[in-house]
Amino acid sequence: MKRRYWVHVYEDPEEPGVWLADVPAVPGVHSDGDTREEAIGNVLAALEGLLDALKRRGLPIPEPDGEWVEVEVNAA
Repeated sequence: MKRRYWVHVYEDPEEPGVWLADVPAVPGVHSDGDTREEAIGNVLAALEGLLDALKRRGLPIPEPDGEWVEVEVNAA
């Protein structure tokens, strides 16, 4: 069964040039990379590894977050 999880990806505020990524619905799943794409790929591998381990042990799989909507506001 396919599930869709949201990935939070952002540039590290303390280390320029490093990107961070985490999965809010699954605490503890996070990674980094030298590029945005690398960070996303790394966190995807971490998430897949964790979900596979939970499945093999017969433990519950975390449910994905609800729907997220991006909005744009004028902050001026």
